[in-house]
Amino acid sequence: MKRLALTLCVVLFTASQAMAADWPQVSRAVAEAEAQTRSQARQTREIIKKETATLTAERNALKKRIAKGQARFDALKARHDELLKREKALEEELAAQAHELKTIDGTIRTSAKQARNLFHESLTSPEFPRRDLVLKEVLRPDVFPGLQGIQNLLGLYLDEMRASGSVVVGQSPFIGPEGTTAQGDVLRIGTFTAAYRLPDGAYGFLRPGSDGERLASVSGEPGWALSGVMEDYFEGRGASFPVDISNGAALARLAQEQKSVWEWLQAGGFLVWPIILVGAIAAVLVVERFFFLGRIRSNSDRNMTLILKMVAKGEWDQCREFCRSKSSFPTCRIIGHTLEHLGGTREIIENAFQEGLLKEMPMLERFLPTLNVLAAVAPLLGLLGTVTGMINTFQVITLYGTGDPRMMSGGISEALVTTQLGLAVAVPIMVLHHVLDRRVDKILGDMEEKGTGFAVALMKNGHNGSAEDLNAAA
Repeated sequence: MKRLALTLCVVLFTASQAMAADWPQVSRAVAEAEAQTRSQARQTREIIKKETATLTAERNALKKRIAKGQARFDALKARHDELLKREKALEEELAAQAHELKTIDGTIRTSAKQARNLFHESLTSPEFPRRDLVLKEVLRPDVFPGLQGIQNLLGLYLDEMRASGSVVVGQSPFIGPEGTTAQGDVLRIGTFTAAYRLPDGAYGFLRPGSDGERLASVSGEPGWALSGVMEDYFEGRGASFPVDISNGAALARLAQEQKSVWEWLQAGGFLVWPIILVGAIAAVLVVERFFFLGRIRSNSDRNMTLILKMVAKGEWDQCREFCRSKSSFPTCRIIGHTLEHLGGTREIIENAFQEGLLKEMPMLERFLPTLNVLAAVAPLLGLLGTVTGMINTFQVITLYGTGDPRMMSGGISEALVTTQLGLAVAVPIMVLHHVLDRRVDKILGDMEEKGTGFAVALMKNGHNGSAEDLNAAA
């Protein structure tokens, strides 16, 4: 239509220009232009018709595609809705079973951790080096072990069960007594006991090492009796072998019995040395008292018989000389001291005897009170060590908790060793103090008995110690 209007405009413009010149020519030009215009109009209508048909076909095709897309969309939407419903149902089912899954997962992981601890202390671990890899796979965080992991864990337990009922002998490396790798014959009896024999003929027991991968020798010698039984078994001459069914407790006791005195004292802490000093001082005093009292002769019956005979005869000078020659007897020393006061009254004589007795008592009882004090101090020092050790133990518990009992062993050893040593020092001191005290009492009793007999003899023979009696005796 635009082309037609443009053509008309051109014709009118041409006609207006040529009207004045030649009308016929203008008429022919208009006719030609009209014919041309009509031809172009027909062509344009044909083009429009073709384009309209093409567009209609394309529109119909698009409608069919849209219909197919809509049908597919409806199908997918229905499938989506169905999947959402299924997802919701599965989520509800999973939520319902989540507790059970957590329980199963926790049980498997707990069993794996227990297996790790068990195998770390097992004598069979060197024979199964892949145990750690299986346990690490089962214990991977945030990953469910699955059926394969459970089967592998069960296989580890079955291997341990089979090994617990077998006896194995063979060449194997282990950590020897010197702390270095040694090679020798290794015997494993179930999961209870393992022993070794070195090429030089040394025997010993084995326990799992700190790394859990190799066996290590137990400190301490098994002794000649056990060594003989072990040798017979290794050589095939015997059918019995010592087995530790306490899972290492007996072997630990064997190692503990081999602990030296110095190591035992070091475990007691610094309060061990004051207790030892108390024991040393008490030992010196006891030796001195036994030596001193052993030289004193308490049995003076024969000497007293001779003295009484001299008193009966009035032989005072001979009596004094005799008492001076028997000065090792306390009784003779006291009687000799009493004879020096014969010129006085009876009270003076008795007081002289008591004076001599009092002079002898300090020498006889010397250091006995000191021994009594030392016997009381030793257990008190042991009790102080006990308190100190328990304080150290509670400090360790405060810092590190009670997870590892070995960290508390230092304070407990200090508490027990000092108490044991304090009692071990105090009991002998108390017994020896009692023995020495009874010895002194016996000597004093003998002195009092003989002194009383001497006084009775003086009164019996009519001598009261006066000057007249002395002159008459002379």
